[in-house]
Amino acid sequence: QLLIVALLGLAAVSATPVVQQAGAAQFSSSVTRFLQAFKSIMPCGYGNIPPLAPLSTPFYEFQFGNDDLQIVGNATNMRIEGLDSFQVLSASDYGKTGVASYDLIFPKIQMLGFAEVDGFVNIGGFKMPIRRNDVINEALFDLRFVGSYSFASSLTNSSGLRMVDFQQSVYLAGVELDNWNALWDISTNNFWNQWTKIMVPFALEQIQPKISDFLYQNFFVPKINDMLANVSMQELVN
Repeated sequence: QLLIVALLGLAAVSATPVVQQAGAAQFSSSVTRFLQAFKSIMPCGYGNIPPLAPLSTPFYEFQFGNDDLQIVGNATNMRIEGLDSFQVLSASDYGKTGVASYDLIFPKIQMLGFAEVDGFVNIGGFKMPIRRNDVINEALFDLRFVGSYSFASSLTNSSGLRMVDFQQSVYLAGVELDNWNALWDISTNNFWNQWTKIMVPFALEQIQPKISDFLYQNFFVPKINDMLANVSMQELVN
């Protein structure tokens, strides 16, 4: 959620809202300082914010299920590196264009750890079992977020703000995997790593049309608008 707030700030760099509230002129410089401070505290954390660079999780359980996929498992000693390496490629001037757009890239995100997974996937009516006991060694290259939105007045508070016309695309240049499933032989591990390297970017391309709708309806925008509704532009800047 902290990264979501950072992305919100990034999108609004050099921005002023649709409703010209007090404090809009200082919004750009305030957001710039916020992003710089956020990036600087990621290695060590601050207050209730844990260290994020690297992000470490000793143990995490997960479970997911629908008609086509059922999985349950856990991850241990997970370590994610590179979250503080993001670069701002561009950010529009909202006051001139009426749209706050952003282009953000993570050159490399490295994931290390261990995972155990059991379940099945439904392929053509056949339930194919999933059993994994993995050493995780994965890297994402040039993970890029390109998006835009506009500001409007809150529907519940006349002095508050809300995000509208949200659009988000995610691009991935490549994936490197050297995972090792202890339940498989060498050739099967090699085949799976090579196949996954091809399928992950392809799958991401296929779901692009649904990304904005999913985030807008279920995650990103509702949470952000709940916060924005309670603040004026001056309060947000402060």
